Amino acid sequence: MKPKLTPKVLATGLFKVAEDSKNLNQVKNALMQLKELVLDNGQFHVFIQSKKIDGKSKAEILNTILGESGHPLVNELASYLRGSSAPDQLKKISLLFESMYREKRNIIEVKGLVSHEMSESQVNTLKISLDRILGKQTELSIEVDPALIGGIKLRIDNTFLDASIQNQLQTLQTELLQI
Repeated sequence: MKPKLTPKVLATGLFKVAEDSKNLNQVKNALMQLKELVLDNGQFHVFIQSKKIDGKSKAEILNTILGESGHPLVNELASYLRGSSAPDQLKKISLLFESMYREKRNIIEVKGLVSHEMSESQVNTLKISLDRILGKQTELSIEVDPALIGGIKLRIDNTFLDASIQNQLQTLQTELLQI
């Protein structure tokens, strides 16, 4: 019987081995792909949960099915997972791995909310400014919310910045009411 390893231990081990073997990007991509397959595809979901397929066979099947889009390290890790908690464990492992990856690569996730569509050059200019200000490489995603009057709302990891016109008007109203 295999010892019970937590998702954190598995993610950390996978990260260290991938980093040592200089396969960090490939392992990250393969892990994210496998996670999406398991979460979106019922057959992969059942396969990863299976207790009837031994670990070695599970890894060989994944290596064959996924081919070059997968990675042997990720498939070996997936062969360890079984039972009804396997998809959740894979999801936790991938989140932890991605967090370690972002830290190692000095990447920060930024989500922007704007009132109208931005041109590609505006998005690129914003990204360059955020990269410089934050001192990190940003992964910027922009969503449009027509309910905003103007300006922008940013979520930088777990920090929220509101530079929307609505927020400025609300601040002004509060200040005027205090006079």
